[in-house]
Amino acid sequence: MNVAFASSDRQFGKKFTVVALSLLMAIIIFSTYLHHFRPDVLKVPSNTDVSTWKMTPLEKTWIYDRMTEGERETIRKNGVPGTDAFHLLLYELLSLFGAWMCFVHARKHYSLWMATAFLVGSFVFTGVQETLMILSGRFWMGGGLLDPNVWGSYWFPQGILWFLETPVWVCLCWFLIAYSCVTVAGKVFPRAGLWSRAFAGGMIAMVIDLWEDPVLTSPEHMKWIWAKGDHVGILGIPHGNFIGWFFLIFVFAILWEKYLPVFEKRLGGWGGMTAFMVLLLCCNVIILTILITWGGIANQLFPLPEGLHIPPASWGW
Repeated sequence: MNVAFASSDRQFGKKFTVVALSLLMAIIIFSTYLHHFRPDVLKVPSNTDVSTWKMTPLEKTWIYDRMTEGERETIRKNGVPGTDAFHLLLYELLSLFGAWMCFVHARKHYSLWMATAFLVGSFVFTGVQETLMILSGRFWMGGGLLDPNVWGSYWFPQGILWFLETPVWVCLCWFLIAYSCVTVAGKVFPRAGLWSRAFAGGMIAMVIDLWEDPVLTSPEHMKWIWAKGDHVGILGIPHGNFIGWFFLIFVFAILWEKYLPVFEKRLGGWGGMTAFMVLLLCCNVIILTILITWGGIANQLFPLPEGLHIPPASWGW
């Protein structure tokens, strides 16, 4: 990637990083308080008593079909696994370490300004997108407002720190994967244009998610829980999830490399970053609309009770 920034001045980069990360931390502190101490505000599902899941009952989740009867009884009795302090802290620290390594690499090969813009931009972009999907399912789609067979979207049961309704470790992993995929795509296809490299980065991310999600959403881990809203499944995961992964990485790569330099050149460092963030939030709404619209079309093409499962549901997925 050949991206030139006038605001690569070291002093400005330091000041920008401190201010940007401070604002991000303020949002995280407020979100964490809201999630843990006022769960009633956003109707956060209980991790200890699954019988209280009213918007998306356990029986209406994808994980329910992947469980044995013994596993169902265990979760009804003990709650969601992996919500103890040790596992929660482990995921926070591992994601922080991985994100830090990517940030150091970005700072070394580009600049502190560019590294911070990628970190904060991808963190907010994906965190807002996840939260919009979660809350739209929780307050809008849940209970069949769009379809009698739709019971919400999904949610994350595990996290210490939160950005809106998305765990911080998830946002950090998004940054880690996004930066890694975009960087690898640039190394593998050095002569390719931006759109081709962004496409390659999105495809790499989608392939990673293809083997990652079936494991992390298994009855043993349950890092996030899907409601039965998508009639098309791949390896026990709603197919819209993979489309979302591709779109987020593809769009962000283009906006970061193509439009952020233009905004910065015309509006300066602070103005350019502000315009960049506004553009990201607008794209969040567009992507959400596309995913919901396509989900409705796919559900019409493959109606229940069979739907479409790859491989077949009888195989244990």
